[in-house]
Amino acid sequence: MQQRLRNDDKKALGEVYLSYKVAFVNYAIRYNIDNDTILDIYQEAIIAMHQNFVIKQTVLQNSTVKTYLFGIGKHKIYDYLKANKKMFAITDASSNEITEINIEDTAPTERQQLLALNFEKLGESCKEILKLFYYRGFSIKDIVFHTHYKDENTVKSHKSRCLKKLTTFIHEN
Repeated sequence: MQQRLRNDDKKALGEVYLSYKVAFVNYAIRYNIDNDTILDIYQEAIIAMHQNFVIKQTVLQNSTVKTYLFGIGKHKIYDYLKANKKMFAITDASSNEITEINIEDTAPTERQQLLALNFEKLGESCKEILKLFYYRGFSIKDIVFHTHYKDENTVKSHKSRCLKKLTTFIHEN
C-alpha cells in the first residue's frame, strides 16, 4: 500500500480513506467535536498523509498506514482544540511527558461516568493496553512495539481479558 501511495495511486488513496474513516470518527468522538469538524479533520489528515507519501516519499518502518494516519489526525485534533480553547497541554519537566487537558464545560454522560468509574477498577496493565488501543489508536502490532509484550497474540489475549473484565464490572452496577 505504501508504494502505491508513494506512486500517487488515487485508487489506493481512496481505499485508505474509506478503510479508516469510521474508525477515525469513532476515535475522534471522545474529544466532543461535532461530526462535520471530525470529517474535515479526517480529510486534512488524509491530504497531509498523501502529500507526505507523494512529495516526501515517506517510508514507514515501524508503523502501519493506519497508525501513521491516526497520528497525523490526532495532532490535527489537538491543534483544533487548542485553537478553539478547548484543550491545553502541560509538560512534566521531570519526564518530558505531555498531558493534554480538555477544559470544555460539558459534563460526561451517565454512560461515560459509568465507564470511567469501572475503568478505574482495572489493574494498571489493563488500563495501559486499553488506553493504547482505544484512546491512542495503536494497532496490536504497535502495542507490541511500544510495550513489554512479547508478541501480538499476547496483546490480543490480554486486551480481550481486560475488556471482558470491564464489561463484567459495568454489568454488575
